[in-house]
Amino acid sequence: MKKRLLVIWIAIICVIGSACAGMTSEEQKMQGKEYAEVRSSHAEANQYQTDVTLSEEEQQLDQKLAAWKEAYKTSCDGAVPYDMPVLTDENIWDSELYAFCERLPKGSDLHIHGMALMPFEELLAFVTARDDLYIGTGDKNRCVLAYHEDAKEAAEDEFPVKEALARGLIDKNELRDQWTVLGGKEAPDIWVWFETLFDKQGALSASPALIEAYYQDAFRYYCRNHILHLEVRQLFFGSHEQAEENAKAIRNAYYDVRKEYPGFLVSLVGTGLKYASLDRGLTDTLLDNALYVRDHVKDEFDPDDIHDFLIGIDLVNEEDKSRPLTEFADQLDQIKKENPDLHLMLHAGESLNADSDNVIDAYLLGADRIGHGLNLYRFPDIMDLVKKDGICLEVCPVSNQTLRYVNDLRSHPAVEYLKRAVPISICSDDPAYLEHETLTDDFFAAILCWDLGLEEIKQLCMNSITYSAVDETQKEELMKNWEEQWKAFLQDEKERDAG
Repeated sequence: MKKRLLVIWIAIICVIGSACAGMTSEEQKMQGKEYAEVRSSHAEANQYQTDVTLSEEEQQLDQKLAAWKEAYKTSCDGAVPYDMPVLTDENIWDSELYAFCERLPKGSDLHIHGMALMPFEELLAFVTARDDLYIGTGDKNRCVLAYHEDAKEAAEDEFPVKEALARGLIDKNELRDQWTVLGGKEAPDIWVWFETLFDKQGALSASPALIEAYYQDAFRYYCRNHILHLEVRQLFFGSHEQAEENAKAIRNAYYDVRKEYPGFLVSLVGTGLKYASLDRGLTDTLLDNALYVRDHVKDEFDPDDIHDFLIGIDLVNEEDKSRPLTEFADQLDQIKKENPDLHLMLHAGESLNADSDNVIDAYLLGADRIGHGLNLYRFPDIMDLVKKDGICLEVCPVSNQTLRYVNDLRSHPAVEYLKRAVPISICSDDPAYLEHETLTDDFFAAILCWDLGLEEIKQLCMNSITYSAVDETQKEELMKNWEEQWKAFLQDEKERDAG
């Protein structure tokens, strides 16, 4: 039998060989040409999809950008850190590519959590400038912030942060480790460490006055970092009155900064918690407070042009340890019916588990945007619907890598989403614990790891405004302001080149 099969295969090969031998050289060339054309069409179909056409000036900058990418790769001596150690790698910070990302007009940050806005260096400057913020130096409270209006309230092992650093009671490097994900490098579950960071810095929200001061510094930082608009996920604990007072503190900070930066805009997203271990009643309270804030705190910066200040709601916490969105379906559906203009921006798909299907519910519940959407690719029919309905994914590259969802950012699912024209926006998530410079790090990671050109970068910046949840009047103003920033950015890059 084996001999018979061998004879048959030899015969087939001989026939094929004879056919090829009978071809003229022109016919053989034509066959190769058809292959090349077919291959080229497939390659073209799998490029990043954008609606952007670059001007001649932008094309020149795109060429420089390509050179900066190559220069950075060369500086790494063959060891490009695709795990993006942006918190510690000075080679990243000192590169021309990173400087480009710093200068970039980034548009909006659509996914950022309240009281986690300022990255470490900015936060350290804030806490050391205040006399009412103390740091624990003992075994049980080490590196935990405390708020004391009266110094007599402080424990024996609590000192103003500036004093503790000056006396060597706390070292800056230790503080960086204890206040960011760096200290959890060896933790078997990075989320366990990550959650402790919120507790260590919880005193930042101890009073409305402190909240207002914190947000003033944070908002100024974002403006300096060329970010026009924030949609801040905010938890409102306590009573209606406390929620309103804290929301007004944030609004006051926004008003003050907007006087300095007229194009700046802030919106809030009221947030509930969905950990399975938490009392469900806590989420009910948080969402109820958010809806109260929506009704009682408006953006009245221009009294003749009033807008909603709280524009959406969300549910957060580590997805794989939380209640599924199905358990909140009736509640969210009722909220939407009673508040038809309120947006849903739902965390979903931030999971490595094959059976985690919250993205299905996020779509069915009518989410306007999906936070992360990492595992959306596991559900092709939902991905097609998300694309068709123009539902934007809030993609947070640095967060996804840092929290161990993607070890090598070249493998991030956003690469597929970009090629399938699924709308995405680059977002930061929790800069206080994850980043050296907010959004600058995320754009650096995306540009380098996904090999983005200026065409894709411009599309992502525009997406952040196009898919924001503010009303159309504000959105038009944001886009106009961003276009002006972009024009000035191109001019500055041209002059930089000439200089």
